[in-house]
Amino acid sequence: MINLFKSGGVVMWPLLLLSILSLSFIFERFFYWNNLANINNNNITQFTNLNYLKDINKKEIINNPYKKLLFKIKNFDLSTQRNLSIALSISLQSIQSEFDRYNNFFATTIAVAPLLGLLGTVFGLINSFSFIDIGNAGVNADEVTGGISEALISTAAGLIIAIINLVFTNYFKSIKNKQLRLMNEFCGKYESFFSSKNFN
Repeated sequence: MINLFKSGGVVMWPLLLLSILSLSFIFERFFYWNNLANINNNNITQFTNLNYLKDINKKEIINNPYKKLLFKIKNFDLSTQRNLSIALSISLQSIQSEFDRYNNFFATTIAVAPLLGLLGTVFGLINSFSFIDIGNAGVNADEVTGGISEALISTAAGLIIAIINLVFTNYFKSIKNKQLRLMNEFCGKYESFFSSKNFN
């Protein structure tokens, strides 16, 4: 494996960095969405049964977007139903940034990794051509094939990294869309609950 990495040329180092960062962010997102799925399975309607917003403290909102949403609206004037709707909408938008965490990195990696692989291809072909001695066929065969090997390995590495990031990005995007629908449903339920307790 080490020899294969070395034979890929200098571009393998930035590709290695991208792969390490990508895997760490993918694992973080996977556990984040898995935790959120567990919250959904534990009946999110329990949060709408909180009698007062003051019941929520800052320690409880970590990794729980539902409680975080309710904690955020405590800073708004909730004297009217319109204000409550605006507060829920603004708070929901701020939480969406958590759902989109690392998306820019994934998008950049999907675009940059194949380009780095292509750059490695160029370097490998340049090395191959530099060893070609016209009129002496076969004299530098090892060096020529080594340059071609560098080109192929770096290209394959770049494509593999991009494909993995693309697959997980689309997977996380589908989960995010589903979660946003649940969050909007939750906001509607909470608004109805809060309004019935305070505006009637």
